[in-house]
Amino acid sequence: MAPAKMSLQADEELGKKDDDHRLPEPGRFRSIQSSATLRPRRILILIVVCVLVYQFFKHMPTDLTPAAERYNPTITKLRPPKPASPGGSFQSPAIPKNDKPKLSNSKILETYDKDELYGDKIKFYNLAQSLPSQKYPMDQASNAVLFAGSNLRSISDFLPLACEMARTKLNGVHVVLLGRDEVSIEGIKQVNGISDSECPMTWHDGRPDSAAQSTDTRMARAVVGGLHFIQDFIAPEVIITQRPSWEDLFFLNGLEVQKAESGTPHIMLPTASRDLMWVASLRSHALQAWNEIRVDMVVHASQSSGALIRLVRSLDAADYLGTVPRLTIELPPLVESQLLESLQSLKLSQLQGHVTLRRRVEPHYMDPAGSSLRTVESFYPLNPSTTHLLLLSPQTELSPSFYHYLKYSVLRYKQPVRDRSASSNLLGISLELPRSKPSPDNAPFTPPPAPPFDNGKYQKKEPIPSLLWQAPNSNAALYFGDKWVEFHSFLSSRLDSESRVNGASKDKLVSQKYPAFMEYLLEMMQDKGYYMIYPAFASGTTSPLATVHTELNRLPEEFAESINSVQLEKESKEKPTGNNQASEVSKFNQLETSSDEKPVSREASITSLLDTFELGLADIDTLPFLSYDGTVLAAEEQATRARTVSGRS
Repeated sequence: MAPAKMSLQADEELGKKDDDHRLPEPGRFRSIQSSATLRPRRILILIVVCVLVYQFFKHMPTDLTPAAERYNPTITKLRPPKPASPGGSFQSPAIPKNDKPKLSNSKILETYDKDELYGDKIKFYNLAQSLPSQKYPMDQASNAVLFAGSNLRSISDFLPLACEMARTKLNGVHVVLLGRDEVSIEGIKQVNGISDSECPMTWHDGRPDSAAQSTDTRMARAVVGGLHFIQDFIAPEVIITQRPSWEDLFFLNGLEVQKAESGTPHIMLPTASRDLMWVASLRSHALQAWNEIRVDMVVHASQSSGALIRLVRSLDAADYLGTVPRLTIELPPLVESQLLESLQSLKLSQLQGHVTLRRRVEPHYMDPAGSSLRTVESFYPLNPSTTHLLLLSPQTELSPSFYHYLKYSVLRYKQPVRDRSASSNLLGISLELPRSKPSPDNAPFTPPPAPPFDNGKYQKKEPIPSLLWQAPNSNAALYFGDKWVEFHSFLSSRLDSESRVNGASKDKLVSQKYPAFMEYLLEMMQDKGYYMIYPAFASGTTSPLATVHTELNRLPEEFAESINSVQLEKESKEKPTGNNQASEVSKFNQLETSSDEKPVSREASITSLLDTFELGLADIDTLPFLSYDGTVLAAEEQATRARTVSGRS
């Protein structure tokens, strides 16, 4: 019988080779044993590498500039040296640790401020390099003007004005940076195309340490500290900045604090500096009165409305450099209803809320004395040295830039308190050049040619044509406050003397087409040797600042009744008469209707005027001097008259 078949058990041990159960041979794991013997060597190499890496990071240089700057030096110029870190003792490369600035006070580089991140000290590493070694004497005038800014936009805007002022060499010009931007002074010069040879002004870097990371509070304190050091060592007489919308808030806050502490006058440019380039020709002590000048405008209206509305609209369109003057309109007792309705419905932008109407109660015509009193009493200055009167005729139309010219002239001729000898007899500034003399014959007036000007070193540049004339103006003229106060006293004494002699009259020197007060004002000018400045450029191709329209012209109220009666008498007789009043009216009408009215300049600034006459306003002692009748007086005659006037006074 065949042997029975047995089933195989599925056992994994049965499928393995016998090799698994054999004893290992002596050389089987030799490679593993040799690897184990190399492990201490690898550990040693690893330790050495770690030590080298540690030493490298420990001694790694920290004063290397970025690779882009090392390979492109132009980028380096656009960045200032980095200051020391707040918590370390590393000194900025701009000021070596052992090279301290030579200043009388070693704390000039530090001011104190409580800041959680940066501690109590605010350091100015670069400011000491540009400051003098000693503080400026407080009892001496520095003639220094400081342009300050924190925003690169405002700095770039006022740099042309600062450069122009530096080129005139009338003031010492300084520029200080007080912002967060890390652009260097050389970088700012390069971007704005400024060179030291063309702009000889002093730059100051008043930015503190860690400016980019500082809070607004710390930056405001840094502005105060930086301006404090400049005040001590430079003593600027005026600080010029751009408008608030162009500056950082921390800069404005710090500037206000420093102004309150130092009392330095601050000029905040109301517009772009390119429209205020005439500021560059003003001295520092004249600029100190920038914010103090006030102008009150007075108009003596007639019964018609068209001319007055045109004047008010031209006044509302003018640029007043951030300050809006007051306008007073003197109305007669009888006015057209259309005039009042037009004034009520007139839409004003700047003058809204600054217009005052005054209507006379007396129904009858005024006589010359009463009219003069009403004109003079319409204005009295609060501060005679800084508040002035702009007297306007309703037939006048003004250019939007007239206020720029007035403020420029006032600061140029009236405010230099250190030298008032030349302008002590200046009564005011006229905005228009009359086409006829103010004498009763109404003879045409032609301005004299400009005197020869030595412009060899100015490369054919010329000043603005102007002249001195011993004649008042009632169409568009600014009268200084102190002289108007003097006119108050003069008119009071003059009217009192007339009443004592029973109204005895003198021969008139002024045409009756002008208000009666001009007769008395001319007497004061001749008695005291006063004169006014008239713009002679209006007679040339340059657009005038003021134009007097004649299509709606009316005679003054105080003379209208008498002249009309003479005209009626002349017409009734139907033959010529030798009466002076009638002939005066005839000549006046003929002259005015045939004259050419030039349109006023429509520009908001006098930039085009300065482009034509680049030297600006000339010195007052170089202007031609005209007597009342338009005769040019030589220097010897002027000196004789001045001695005569001073002898009477």
